[in-house]
Amino acid sequence: MSTVTHAVSGQRTPLPHDLAVEVVERKGIGHPDTLADGIAELASIRYSQHCLQKVGGVLHHNLDKVAVLGGRAAFTDTDGIYDRPLRVVFGGRISTSFAGRPLPVREILHQAAIDHLRAALPGFDRVRLEIRHETTDSSKFPHWFAPRGLEDLPERPTAFSNDTAYLVGSSPRTMSETVALLAEAWFRRHPWAGSDIKALVVRQGDAWTVTVCVPALAGHLATSAEFDDAVTHAAQELTAQLAGRLPGRVNVVCNTRGSRTGPLSGQYFTLSGSAIDYGEDGLVGRGNARTGLISGAHLAGNEATFGKNPAYHVGKVGGWLADQAAQAVAAQFGPCRIGLLWRNGARYDQPASIEITAAGQMSASQAEAAVRTELARTDWLTDLLDGRYLPRVEPVEQLLTELAPVAG
Repeated sequence: MSTVTHAVSGQRTPLPHDLAVEVVERKGIGHPDTLADGIAELASIRYSQHCLQKVGGVLHHNLDKVAVLGGRAAFTDTDGIYDRPLRVVFGGRISTSFAGRPLPVREILHQAAIDHLRAALPGFDRVRLEIRHETTDSSKFPHWFAPRGLEDLPERPTAFSNDTAYLVGSSPRTMSETVALLAEAWFRRHPWAGSDIKALVVRQGDAWTVTVCVPALAGHLATSAEFDDAVTHAAQELTAQLAGRLPGRVNVVCNTRGSRTGPLSGQYFTLSGSAIDYGEDGLVGRGNARTGLISGAHLAGNEATFGKNPAYHVGKVGGWLADQAAQAVAAQFGPCRIGLLWRNGARYDQPASIEITAAGQMSASQAEAAVRTELARTDWLTDLLDGRYLPRVEPVEQLLTELAPVAG
């Protein structure tokens, strides 16, 4: 199959780094949608690891259909108790047996949900939890989810795209993207802060407005005024850090609906650290991309990475290859965006099209060669099973290092 390659550079094709206005959002690790993403991803990783250990290959599964259905807490002024459980519902399809022997699918998925929620929710021990299993092994192919042996996995030994899809990789992160991640990490390190933190960064030229919504976590503050003081102080510290690292004006705005009066529980107050306490729901693919951000200016596709089979699903493997290709091109030519299109059944080294966009001047042939070198790789499984796309809060110090101080 022939591949169409488009390679362009310069001012004709601006990247987010060069746009007059850039908007980036981050749904924090405790956001219901991010919780669903993390549970799906960890469940897929744990299941894949079990399959590799027990049968020598990753069996067919797609767990990108997880729902997190919010519970309900009855609040006092400064505390509360769950009176309706949080529910995690596993959907999707998965192989439940190999060569006629059952696999402990429910146990693997169940423990993955608990482990991720415990890591993502600082008040996890306050939560009542129910886990429901609604996965199936339905398929028109009788052995797709009930393989008799590894020969029933047609993607072995050469992986192929399971769908027609467009994947985009970009490198490096823009300043606005780093600021969005930093906003979450900055507040999350405070013990009084929950983990369902949302940050929205708007850059207009060299002026940044950072809007952050931060929950209080039960057991650390006594009044609304204390909460407001804590948020305000943390925001001032963040503003000072950003002012020394960004080239223009910085304005950090927090909890725009907050108040200094009334009971603490009347503010953005949580037992778990998340709005799941209020019945908020989450679904895989409704929040952050695999970058951990929502960055519309990258013109990315709409593939949900989390929970997909890491052995050959295009939404995961194609995304990994796009990310690797973008890093390789950026290392030679600076900020770039790589768009890759695969058709159903195509080998990963044979995409239908390659788009290479760079902000600076580049050699089209050298850039294409760098992309094709990455497309020839087949070592993605180890990296994916190591948790490459698991939701996480990145270290404050690392993010501050990315935002080098402005020369004075």
